[in-house]
Amino acid sequence: MAKKLPAKVFQPVFGVIMATVMSCLMSGVITAINVGFPPDYLARWMRSWAFAFSVALPVILIVAPLARRLALQFVESPFAPPPQAQPANPPA
Repeated sequence: MAKKLPAKVFQPVFGVIMATVMSCLMSGVITAINVGFPPDYLARWMRSWAFAFSVALPVILIVAPLARRLALQFVESPFAPPPQAQPANPPA
């Protein structure tokens, strides 16, 4: 298996992936809603995506950690190790 990046870069890598996918999908859908599918649809979409990505990346890098902390107020962390089982009869 290829060597992985260190855990400290998880947040920025996650942010880049989320910004790429979400800005691409949303700009494609919104472009289609606004102009339909003209011959220059792909060029319009890519122009919209470039703008959307330039806004989405810094927003995600700032908002994702805040959203994660807020979510952890309501849900157990999926990244935390499972709790260790306690012995039925503790040693005396």
